[in-house]
Amino acid sequence: MPLFPAAKLLDMVIGIDVHAVAPLPGIPIHPYVGPIYLWHTPKFPMCDVLINGMPACTVGAMGYFFHIPQGIPVPPTPTNLPYWKRYLTNILMGTTLMTLTILANIAIAGIAAMIPKPKSVEDFIKDVTGIDTTNTATTWQTIQASFSALTKWQTWAKLLMPPIPYPGAQGSSAVGSPNVTVNGGPLGFAAPLVATSCSDIPVVPNACVVGFSNVMVGVSIAALIRAIAISTTQAAVSAGIGAGLSRLQGGKGAG
Repeated sequence: MPLFPAAKLLDMVIGIDVHAVAPLPGIPIHPYVGPIYLWHTPKFPMCDVLINGMPACTVGAMGYFFHIPQGIPVPPTPTNLPYWKRYLTNILMGTTLMTLTILANIAIAGIAAMIPKPKSVEDFIKDVTGIDTTNTATTWQTIQASFSALTKWQTWAKLLMPPIPYPGAQGSSAVGSPNVTVNGGPLGFAAPLVATSCSDIPVVPNACVVGFSNVMVGVSIAALIRAIAISTTQAAVSAGIGAGLSRLQGGKGAG
């Protein structure tokens, strides 16, 4: 089983993003490099688990930094104005997106529960949606757990953080250990394709975590591929719902 260094605070996220900028034509590629320093575990800012003297990082640990610029962002126009004003509706849009994603996952899990399928497929759908459709009791419990995020101050703090215009960006850990958790979140590790950075095209994961430690995380290649597939599918659901909300607002996001 391959071993990967466990992720910790100030490890780096290196990603390849796609952003429309002016005056260059087309959609240029922009490298992103930045440290992880926020939301290192679900109990942020608590630091009760250390790796080589630094707080351990789980899936969702993130940081803000900068792209390597290759132009200036597309200026405000009538078609992308909602992007530039979204800080005014960040909480409304964030909670709406979160709620719709949860409801979509419930619908996906409910429909999937009625279709005969192999156990491996059933487990994959459960991991993607977070909804356990084994029976009514477990389904209701997982639905309650999904909505419980709206009762945590960390969720609202994230929603209140304003969007950072290009060349500002963010990177985060997207894939963690299937066996080891820290404060309720899967322990992150340094490897290719286990992180994400912001991009106009939701390619997830499109980045890697780079770091060094003597605490190693064992993850089989099969488990790693499965975790990447789960992360990609979850991102696709969120991106689809987000695109629908943007169309309802009458415009689309910009760089």
